[in-house]
Amino acid sequence: MKRTAKSAIDSVREALVKTHRDDLIHKLDEELRQSQLSLFDLAPWDDDMRAMPNDYARSALFTVRNKRKKREACDNKAIFHVNKDVSITYTGIELRAEDDELVWQQILEYAKNYPLGQKIYFSIYQLCKDLGWAVNGRYYRKAEECLTRLQATSMAVTSERLGRLKSLSLIKEFEIVERGTKKAVCEVELSPQMVYLFAGDHYTKFTWIKYRKLSPTTRRLFDYMASHKEPFPLKLETFKMMCGSDTEQGWKWKQQAKDACTELAESGLVGSTWVQGNAIFCVRAVEKKPAANAANGEV
Repeated sequence: MKRTAKSAIDSVREALVKTHRDDLIHKLDEELRQSQLSLFDLAPWDDDMRAMPNDYARSALFTVRNKRKKREACDNKAIFHVNKDVSITYTGIELRAEDDELVWQQILEYAKNYPLGQKIYFSIYQLCKDLGWAVNGRYYRKAEECLTRLQATSMAVTSERLGRLKSLSLIKEFEIVERGTKKAVCEVELSPQMVYLFAGDHYTKFTWIKYRKLSPTTRRLFDYMASHKEPFPLKLETFKMMCGSDTEQGWKWKQQAKDACTELAESGLVGSTWVQGNAIFCVRAVEKKPAANAANGEV
């Protein structure tokens, strides 16, 4: 009898917690603006780092399809996610790891210290510099194309943790002043609701300069590995679906995964990672260099 009573109490408590959480998640944008909280208040990361919500890191939101292939126009498309309890539906032009992923993470960096919902400003010149891109007309256009795709998105996220999060755009709105000139300045606004994807430490931090230099496939591998303290072995087929790759031959994808493991290990972002059989394994911890030892000549 006691056990039954305890279970009933726990059920009521869980229901109350869920109701409170759902009420918080569905607060109006205006209520979140009035809180004057910033993304940094809830999900802090250092200036030499960047961050991504785990729900996106483990999904096929950013693909590695052949850049020569036209991007797919998606209409309420189900996006693959490694975790079965997370569902993402997406409307918009296909986003890719080679550019859109990096631009969005850099915008989060610009926005992190501003109150939620407040407009932020940065120059296209500065954006290109922070991305490690050349500062010229080609990359100015590339940056603007990324911003346009990121705005023209609509995603509904459902999970056990979040319940159903109302549809979000990666960028709520943006405008470029003095477009096409070296003085071009971008005005961007993010939805305050974006913060719930980061809440409760459900996000991944990483060293920006190393991360942005990774090839798209390697970066997606790191997204998955970094979103776990101790990464589970990742099946090659699962990794392929997470990347949205259009590689058809199994042997070719396995070689691409091996190449990604080599690049990631050499970057120093993880201790080691390798392909064994039909899965990818990873040790997150990076071995520390031994302390200087004058007796044996080490410094």
